[in-house]
Amino acid sequence: MSDITTLKTQRETKPDIEALLPFFLADGELETALGFIAYLRENKMAPKWAGVHNAWNAVCKGKPFFYIRLGNAWHKKDNAAKWAVIPYLNRMNDYVDKISGEAMQQVIWDNLYYCWACNHHNCAPGTTKTLLGREIKGLCSLNHQRLPVGFVDPDETTLDYVKKLLEYEKQARVNS
Repeated sequence: MSDITTLKTQRETKPDIEALLPFFLADGELETALGFIAYLRENKMAPKWAGVHNAWNAVCKGKPFFYIRLGNAWHKKDNAAKWAVIPYLNRMNDYVDKISGEAMQQVIWDNLYYCWACNHHNCAPGTTKTLLGREIKGLCSLNHQRLPVGFVDPDETTLDYVKKLLEYEKQARVNS
């Protein structure tokens, strides 16, 4: 029997994320993540294996919509993350009024990628952007076409915000 956590096996089987989550999460964290994945499936945002080890993604209107990574989440400096959800919020200007409330703004600000001066993405010492009315310095510019935000080891409350962000983004894309 092959080990589903290996890249070789994942290439052959293209597994559903639910099959891998128990290898990275347990107890309440696992239940929360499974609930989030069920929500995505119920709302026609099902993640598919991304062709990369322990990674799943989805597209909306032919463009990347979100990315989920299990284990060694590369955007956390100490690489100790269990999982991460990275939404591609390309149309945020279309719904910025809906997220301008203190709580959602703060969740976004608290989960931005910053440049570590490693120059891995050729962005050292990072870029400066104005985001939700705040000038933020030192952001990683690994992808200039999306907001540099990722939710590492998100709890249920954070995932509720991620759901809203994905709903807003999906609606903005459909309406454009």
